[in-house]
Amino acid sequence: MAALHKKPGPLLRLFFRIPVWLEKIGLGGWERLIGAQWMLITTAGRKTGRPRHVMVDIMAYDRVTDTYYIEAAYGVHADWYRNIQSQPVIEASVGRRKFRARANIFAAENAGEMLVRFYRQKPAYTRSVMAFAGMKFSNEDELRALGKNLLLLAVQPKNA
Repeated sequence: MAALHKKPGPLLRLFFRIPVWLEKIGLGGWERLIGAQWMLITTAGRKTGRPRHVMVDIMAYDRVTDTYYIEAAYGVHADWYRNIQSQPVIEASVGRRKFRARANIFAAENAGEMLVRFYRQKPAYTRSVMAFAGMKFSNEDELRALGKNLLLLAVQPKNA
């Protein structure tokens, strides 16, 4: 879950597109069966202006501030993150909730603790996602250290 430095190849990109396709045909929400909650983000392509879609993990949700915390696996190199830098207002969808939002960088010093909390809530899911990305950890201290390399974003609905 820490930022990956190498972009995914064609097969992995296809794999990452499957949840987006399932969401678009109305089969979203199945991720809860595997202990996850995802957000569908639609950005405007920074070069073309065309809609671009990506599914991301929701690491936490703060009901009081109505803020979702998400993570960019490829950090500042993620195409969708670069699109947000160009056009900061995005369309987001969580379950049946759809809204316009802004995504802001979450303080890096808090990312490690958020990753540990995510792991405590979803240990099997966290371990499998990290292993899939080639990252291993033995304990929460190692996980906390990995979290320092995360790019976390705070996504808040934009007032109309």
